[in-house]
Amino acid sequence: MRQYIGKKKNILFLFLILFFLSSINNQLFVKKKESFYNLQSIKVVGLDSEINLEIEENLNFLKNTNIFFIDREILIDQLSKYNFIENYNIFKSYPSKIILELQRTEFLARTIKNNETFLIGSNSKFISIEKFSNYENLPIVFGKFTAEKFINFKKIIYQSDLSYNNIREIFFYPSGRIDIKNRDNILIKFPIENLDQSLKIAHQIINNKNFNNNVIDLRISNQVILSNE
Repeated sequence: MRQYIGKKKNILFLFLILFFLSSINNQLFVKKKESFYNLQSIKVVGLDSEINLEIEENLNFLKNTNIFFIDREILIDQLSKYNFIENYNIFKSYPSKIILELQRTEFLARTIKNNETFLIGSNSKFISIEKFSNYENLPIVFGKFTAEKFINFKKIIYQSDLSYNNIREIFFYPSGRIDIKNRDNILIKFPIENLDQSLKIAHQIINNKNFNNNVIDLRISNQVILSNE
């Protein structure tokens, strides 16, 4: 009888050991499965290599986070710190990689604010030149204006016969009037209203073979004043 009870205890003991080992293995399996989906790699493409690398490094705090729990809004919030980014695509490459495809805004012009040079992006942002170069050929814009107002003016230029790429300087005045100086050093003074018609007249004058002045004044309605400065 004692021998039977002893065997029974041994069987129970072995059962408990097996149960304990099984529980440990299950826990290890669950942890391994969960870590399998932890973010290990962040790849940024689309911008200059140095900027790509900088953004990757700034997102390193997300590594070892379960990729399923990484909120897209967190990534968008981080990207918003770079105001030269206009478009982006975010891909989760399971089990442990995120790919960010970024597109830089188009630089349209440059301007000076508080003695510091900024680029004007097609995304309506003023962008520091700190990370960029080769912008010297962009038109320079003077005066107080919003990026939106500048972009609207640029659209009007594009719809006219004048070449935007031939513009060297743009002047915005408090009255709302705008002047431009092209790369041939011709200054065009526009009226506040009827800008479309004035652009057409300016184009015709500049392309007239008899034109030899460097100032076209269209500020007065139905009047053109040509002079030299």
